[in-house]
Amino acid sequence: MSPDSLAGAAPAARAAYDGRVGDHHIRPLALALIRRGDEILVEEGRDETKDETFFRLLGGTIEFGELGADAIRRELQEELAAEVEVKARVATLENVFTWEGSVRHEIVLVYECTLRDAALNSRDQWTAHEESPGRRIAHKIAWKRTDGFGAGGDILYPEALTTLLRR
Repeated sequence: MSPDSLAGAAPAARAAYDGRVGDHHIRPLALALIRRGDEILVEEGRDETKDETFFRLLGGTIEFGELGADAIRRELQEELAAEVEVKARVATLENVFTWEGSVRHEIVLVYECTLRDAALNSRDQWTAHEESPGRRIAHKIAWKRTDGFGAGGDILYPEALTTLLRR
């Protein structure tokens, strides 16, 4: 079945083809694992429904037709105005979770990366601003120790990353 063959198909058939069921869909995501010694570069996030602060690697949605490595380059340019060298893919994770009261589902490609701008390696934390249509998004960026995530420590999402970092 191809997208062209679905032109006259019912919405349910089109949704089944592209991974959506009802209002839900699987989001393909590419994340950058950027290390500085025993620290990783993360973005702070917040779930108000859970009253929870968490961290995640930088990156974002893989657009249709885009490769995961290219998505990382684009996302880090948009979020940090930074260029990265994307190296090997180190993991593929499946993540089903609840955020702001809604169930979400992601397939996550994690790539080992390095920042091309050495000055960013010397900053411990900062706020980066992304211009998006109709709004300006602030990203709280920080280097965090990998052993600070997990039981009794900071929350890192997807949760499987904590195990990956301990290998």
